[in-house]
Amino acid sequence: MDRNLVFAKTPIGDEAVRQSTRVVQRNLRMVLVQVDGKMSVADLTSKIGNPRLVESALRELEEGGYIAPSAEANVRASEKITNVASIGAEQIDLSAMSQFSTFGQKSLGASDFVKSDSVARNFSSFGKPILPSSSEPKGEIILPNSAASEKRKPTPEYRSHTHRTSFGRIAMLAAFGLLGILCSIVFFYPYDRFKPAIELATSQLLKVPVKIDLVGVNLFPTPHLKLSGVRIGESSDSTIAEIRIASPINLLGNRPYQIPLATVSGADISANLIVELPMFVGTRSDDSIVVIRKIEIENSHISLGEDLASGDLNGKLVFGTDGLIENAVFETVDRTLAIDARPGNQGISLNIEGRAWQPAGTSVSFASMQAKGVLRKGKLLIQNIDTTFLGGILRGNWVLEWSNGLAMAGDATLSRVDTRKVSSAFAQSLKIDGDMSGTIRMRSNGPDWHSLWRNTEATLNTEIVRGVFHGVDLGEASRRSGLSEVRAGATKFDRLRSTINITPKQIVGRDLRMDAGMMTASGQFVTTRNGQVDGNMSVTMQTSVSTQNATIHIFGNLPDLSATSRK
Repeated sequence: MDRNLVFAKTPIGDEAVRQSTRVVQRNLRMVLVQVDGKMSVADLTSKIGNPRLVESALRELEEGGYIAPSAEANVRASEKITNVASIGAEQIDLSAMSQFSTFGQKSLGASDFVKSDSVARNFSSFGKPILPSSSEPKGEIILPNSAASEKRKPTPEYRSHTHRTSFGRIAMLAAFGLLGILCSIVFFYPYDRFKPAIELATSQLLKVPVKIDLVGVNLFPTPHLKLSGVRIGESSDSTIAEIRIASPINLLGNRPYQIPLATVSGADISANLIVELPMFVGTRSDDSIVVIRKIEIENSHISLGEDLASGDLNGKLVFGTDGLIENAVFETVDRTLAIDARPGNQGISLNIEGRAWQPAGTSVSFASMQAKGVLRKGKLLIQNIDTTFLGGILRGNWVLEWSNGLAMAGDATLSRVDTRKVSSAFAQSLKIDGDMSGTIRMRSNGPDWHSLWRNTEATLNTEIVRGVFHGVDLGEASRRSGLSEVRAGATKFDRLRSTINITPKQIVGRDLRMDAGMMTASGQFVTTRNGQVDGNMSVTMQTSVSTQNATIHIFGNLPDLSATSRK
């Protein structure tokens, strides 16, 4: 920096000296106060004693417009004096030095002492100077209550902001009003006028008559067309509580109308109706008004005849571009039974998978099950059953018909079934241990599902190995030779074979043969449904020196029986 250069305060610099808040950094203010338009840079450096501080402060003050070389400062001062001549000579003649000097006509009072102290405190602050904003023209002093001060009031900006606020409020009110009108249209529009067209389109899609009680629109959780009280079929034996059709705006286009999703809730559909629907038969109508891509099913039932229905089912049906089913899955609400259904030549083909599934009306549970089936009108055929059953394995077939009441028939093979679990499930008073294998054939009919199982007739050819029969001790009864009765006890055996016929009234055991080491026995027994037992066994006791034969009469109520060889 030129050390002979002379700086003078600009009007902004004078104003900054009077207003202590304009320049708060101590070194800058100290230099600004010393600038008087007479001393050169060298003089200021000599007076303050710190060349680097003086030159740095002068640069910052010049950049901020507080000082300028003396010639430029005089020009700016003369222009400003001309502009504010009307204010008064006493206001123009004010200088920074007069504000801080203690000499003159006016002495320091208490208030002046406070002001001086405030200024001194301001000198102790550090930081950059507060520079004038870009909106303030350099070299112009804005005095309080002056005409220039009035001009600089932000009245136009305030009015503009108020104008924008009013416009935004009006736009918001208009938006809410429009939304209210749209909601009124949505909720109060007479959608029932479309009911005949919807009934026609649905009837054409399903190839059966369809009637609808109510048509409406709901916005939550997503906009959808709502059909309530849907009745299907000539006799309306199939009903749907509610159908929700997603994206109802698609119904405003050209036919065929594309429906991406329809949700069926609370349906009770006849199995006979399902097997006759075009989508399951495998036929497609080219003139269909409606094309559905996916159907979801919630809390619905499938009725097998008048007195039998499945439990609550959920599921989904996915359709291809040809309108036929690509995938149809149903499962119970507790997810213990899942059925995959597809159109087939002989009916609807089924793939069945069970997980801890317990058929309604029975006390048995299938830990895991896989089977294939066919659903036809009036008949359900389950084939290739392979399941874990009562601790063992059961494989077989089963058929259910409901054309005239309910009727069923089945056959199965058993392998290593836990006999204790069998007796617990079917005859709790009968206590027998061992692993059971064999075959079973069964048939039944009845007006309802519970009667169907109560009326079951079955033939069981069975073999139990390594077991114990609780209730009677045949060996002890043979040794007593009729001298006294034997009550309760147990008979342990290696193998027990029998043919058991089960009817609704009684259980009959024939061709009974027991091998228990040195003892063998054969005979038959009859047991009523209330547990009354009456049977005869021929027992042979073989020892190393003799053979003993006895005829044992077994009688009593399960589980405690009596045995005697007396005639």
